[in-house]
Amino acid sequence: MIQLVDAQQMAKAYPKTFSAPDMKDLDAVKVGDSVKICVNNKERLWVQVTEILGSNLKGTIDNSPIVIDDISYGDVINFKKENIYDIFN
Repeated sequence: MIQLVDAQQMAKAYPKTFSAPDMKDLDAVKVGDSVKICVNNKERLWVQVTEILGSNLKGTIDNSPIVIDDISYGDVINFKKENIYDIFN
């Protein structure tokens, strides 16, 4: 079962060692951007955003997972803005 980590909560819980994009940057994410999410608190993956509906996003996994067997390169995944660890546009 896939569980996504809330990057915003992690940044609040560990402000000296962990950072996450602020809401201004999250609100600027657009289709075609690559974002990093964390799956099962074990592996961070790049996802290319394909759809945005408010704070809900959909994208395709853009790298091959090494630790997680439940998903693979090219799979579609649903996530929320608060799951985003990094943005590359």
